Amino acid sequence: MSELLKTEAVVLNKINFGDTSKIVHFFTEEYGKLSAILKGARSPKSKIGVALDSFNIVQIVFYKKETRDIQIISQVDLIKHFHKINEDLEKMKYSSAVIELLHNLTAEYEPHKKLYKGTVRILEMINEAKYTPKFLFVKYFIFFIKEIGYEIPYENCTNCGKKLVNEKRISFNLEKGFLCETCRSVSESFFDFTKELFNFFVCLNSKINNVSYEHDDLNKIIFFLEKYLMYHVHEFKGLRSIKLY
Repeated sequence: MSELLKTEAVVLNKINFGDTSKIVHFFTEEYGKLSAILKGARSPKSKIGVALDSFNIVQIVFYKKETRDIQIISQVDLIKHFHKINEDLEKMKYSSAVIELLHNLTAEYEPHKKLYKGTVRILEMINEAKYTPKFLFVKYFIFFIKEIGYEIPYENCTNCGKKLVNEKRISFNLEKGFLCETCRSVSESFFDFTKELFNFFVCLNSKINNVSYEHDDLNKIIFFLEKYLMYHVHEFKGLRSIKLY
């Protein structure tokens, strides 16, 4: 027996199915990630095909059946279309990376309202362009890692407990975490932070957005976060979106 449900959702991606239908992957506010088929979406008479573009915020009504992997959509209403993202290659690159994380690293039917609201907010901010897309994505990446259960503690050395804020050089061990300058010798270092780069990482973990940085600093943090996530989540092989654009 099917249950008729309604929820807000971010469109992750879509693929053609059959002659006139589409299978769409969503990250929803109420039910987490789900896949659903919209029959007739490719028909010339369909008025909702454009609503299913990636990054769009929509409201969907669908028939959920527990024994079915792909649900059936009965209605789609467009809430928000981020046209500036689609007109700018840099914005599209990092918005696609946001979508890639959600699509590959969240579970089907596992609700996460905070992650959903954070995703909508970051897409809004990338679209508004008050800050650079790369900077916003790195902040989201840190937030995403925390929300899926792999938060990176950064205040104290994991070996001796010393506060790290005044250390000149800080190392990171993939198994143990951040290590102070004294404890660097006890474990193999995967990544070395200068004091400036570490302080920047601390700022990225906060709500502060007005911070000066070099774009190479963002590249280093993205590299660090990718490798950290690859170590802890073996099915994650890195961000393809960033390399494709």
